[in-house]
Formats: sequence, C-alpha cells, structure tokens
Amino acid sequence: MTYSILARDPVDGHMGVATQSQAFSVGSSVSWAAPGHGVIATQSMGEPMYGELGLTGLGAGLTAPEALTALKSVDPHPERRQVAMVDAHGRVAAYTGSACVAAAGHSVGDGCAALGNLVDSPRVWTSMLEAFEASAGWLPRRLLDALDAAEAAGGDIRGQRSAAIRVVRSERSGRPWHDHVVDLRVDDHPEPLKELRRLVEHTWRYHCTVEAFELTLNGSTAEALAALPDEQVDPAVDPDLAWWRAIVLANAGEETAAVHLARALMAEAPNYADAARRFGAAGLMDQPLLDRLLPGQ
Repeated sequence: MTYSILARDPVDGHMGVATQSQAFSVGSSVSWAAPGHGVIATQSMGEPMYGELGLTGLGAGLTAPEALTALKSVDPHPERRQVAMVDAHGRVAAYTGSACVAAAGHSVGDGCAALGNLVDSPRVWTSMLEAFEASAGWLPRRLLDALDAAEAAGGDIRGQRSAAIRVVRSERSGRPWHDHVVDLRVDDHPEPLKELRRLVEHTWRYHCTVEAFELTLNGSTAEALAALPDEQVDPAVDPDLAWWRAIVLANAGEETAAVHLARALMAEAPNYADAARRFGAAGLMDQPLLDRLLPGQ
C-alpha cells in the first residue's frame, strides 16, 4: 500500500526516509528516524514495534541487520511485514514478507534501500533506487527525486494521497531543532509529492535564513550573506521569511536592501513592526538601525 526510500548521505552522514501512499497520513505510521541512530520504514501491515524498538536497538549499538533480525524473531506475523533500516554507519537491512500484497519487494544499494507493496510493478522500487543512486546534492531533494521516479513507474496502484519525509543528522548535538533537518508530512492531498516538495524547498529557504541570522549575531556578516538563499522573498506570500531576511540584511550592513524589504513587509503585514520593536528591546537588533528601517513606527 506504500512505497518508501531510505538512505544515508556518505558526505555529511545525514540519514533520511521518504514515503508515499494512497492511505491517509502515511507519515504517522511508516517513517521513523532518530539523529545519530538511523532511519526505518515499516509498512505493508506495518508494525510500530519495528520503528520504536528498532531505533532503540540502533541507539544501543545494534547494526541495522542485527536489529531487524532480532525484531523479526519476536514478531508473531513477520510474513505480513515490509521493513527497511539504515543505521548511522550506512549499514542496510530490508525485508519483504511472503504475505505482502503484490507487487511487493525491495532493492538494496550502497547505504540505501527502496521498498514497495501494492504497487504497479517491481519497477517502482527499482526505479526509486536507480533515481537515488544517479542523483547528487542535498539528501531531501534526492529522496524526493526517488519518490517521483516511483510514481512515474506506476506507484501505488490506488493512486496518491499522502507523503512524508524525515531527515536527521548523523550525530546528536543536544538541540533537537538542529538535529532534525527535515520532518514534514502531507496527510491528505490530491498531489502529495508536489506539495511535499514545496514544503521541503520552503524548509530549505527558512533554515538557511535562520542560519544566516545566527551568523550575524556572532558578527560573521560575510558568512551570513553567503548563507542567504539567492531568491527574493515576496512579503505578501511569506511575511515571516521576509521578516527574517530583512533582519539578516540589516545586521549584515546591507541597509538599502533591508529598508526596501522592511517597508514592503510593513505594507503587507504591519503587525511585524511591533515584532521588530520587540527584537530591538531584546537586544537582537540595534535600536538606531530599527529606527531607520521603520521610521514613524
């Protein structure tokens, strides 16, 4: 009823799992991830034990094959399951039970695995793996490319409804908001893959902008400007992202661009003027600079 792709990026160690199904809210049951431990997909007649206890086992030092073998041994109906795991070292384990609804199967690559059941043909899971291994760049985009390839190969024979993606870092920093790179779900949508990609791209822009803001607080203005996404932001479409971008530009000395964006933002969402003043009161922006950005506010 689902197809999924799991992988570890050998460059930065990020680990991710992405999935799509005609079922409602596939991300609430299929995809599991824990920074520093690994990622898991449990589907077909999914059993949460594989996700919850699987991550516990990976965190305790088991390899992905060891964790999957241990859980299968205590599952009363392993023939109904389809499971894949990738651990923090890129070791992979995958299993398709004999009672999974056809077409059902999986493919395993170097640090990655693809699996599907109730899909159009074996090309669904082989296409996912091929697309992923042929891609490069940011892991979330590569995972989405794999899902698109699965859909192009026929996907879930019932159609589309929900999709999800989770990407975590290879090590825990103690800051969960930092260690979970992407954690997004589209629970009920006629085009879930298209909507999920939109959200992933917004996540990328938002996190880059917040990273740039943090760099300006530390005085790293050149690095902050380099971290900002190139594209401009329309305050009418995304006032919050416009707000953060204006702050970064102002703190980095790009005052003309900051004033232009801030004025456009206040015209669309005047309540952000109060938010700006509160940032100044908290010491996150220079008050004279605020006065130049927001005259008469």
